[in-house]
Amino acid sequence: MLATLVVLVAALVFPRFEGANTTVMGLASEALTYGLVTMSLNLLMGYGGQVSVGQGGFLAVGAYTTAIVATHFGGLPFIVVLALAGLVTAGVGLVLGLPARRLRGHYLAVATLGFGLAVPEIALNGGSLTGGYTGLIVPPQSLGPVMLNNPVPLYYLALAVLLVSAVAIRSVLASPTGRRFMAVRDSQDTAPAMGINTGRTKVVLFTLSAFFCGLAGYLFALNNSIVEYSSFDFSLSLFFFAAVIVGGLGSMWGSLIGAALLVVIQQEAVSLGGFSEAILGVAVVIVLLLVPGGLAAVARRTRDAIAGLRVARRPAAAGPGGGGLPGKPSAPSSPAGASREG
Repeated sequence: MLATLVVLVAALVFPRFEGANTTVMGLASEALTYGLVTMSLNLLMGYGGQVSVGQGGFLAVGAYTTAIVATHFGGLPFIVVLALAGLVTAGVGLVLGLPARRLRGHYLAVATLGFGLAVPEIALNGGSLTGGYTGLIVPPQSLGPVMLNNPVPLYYLALAVLLVSAVAIRSVLASPTGRRFMAVRDSQDTAPAMGINTGRTKVVLFTLSAFFCGLAGYLFALNNSIVEYSSFDFSLSLFFFAAVIVGGLGSMWGSLIGAALLVVIQQEAVSLGGFSEAILGVAVVIVLLLVPGGLAAVARRTRDAIAGLRVARRPAAAGPGGGGLPGKPSAPSSPAGASREG
């Protein structure tokens, strides 16, 4: 709890120190946006057990929905555009979830791969609706007098959407719906014996994951100011997949840390041109070799080690007369002493 509070305070005061640096603020907003995408993918993979390598496709749907609605209905409040981005993407997730409910393992991975590859091609051939090769310029969004496309307001908007989404996902996971997700993850074969409709559960899972990814698509569109098909190539879906694995399956904090780490590595590798993707891949491999189970496993092992030390110190402190060595309590010197020890 304390660590969460510290991170939240640091995130809130961050623009006070870096607000004048548009490059840093843009990178921070990107990290928050990608963190939300990774969180939505972890909901699908870490908590639902459904392999997906097409999350970039959902992000594209949310971003294009934002650009299209903002272009043709410029007077709509930003919250309406944000909600539409999530709802339209959720509808696409529902459509994808219907055939995906009968698939599992590598068959499901191939299906989501096809989806991730198809969405940019559809956008490319969408004519004036999607802008084709040139894409769509995202009109400025505002909240009263505050322009949300500016770096600092956009950062706070991304942080707010991320926090609300994280609370919502936590609430879902704590509900009977979340328990059904995890039952299907643990065993799709035995879940029906517990009265769980696995097909329906997987459809709901895909729909929810797509909804939160659609919200991230809105942030992506505002942060980039333009939505074009080339922004959603297959490497983006692989980026999110890698972020989930690096951060740790089944960990919300791991999703955020994994996404932020890979965003920084990717940014630092950009100056190396064509080697940037290779460097990102090598970095992922190194992290997984050094930290099996992802970065979330480090926090778990640290917490377990601290708990173990506390438990190990308790017998020594409670020893007779406080004079016993840790793990070696003094032998009773009399029958009375033996009775007290017992």
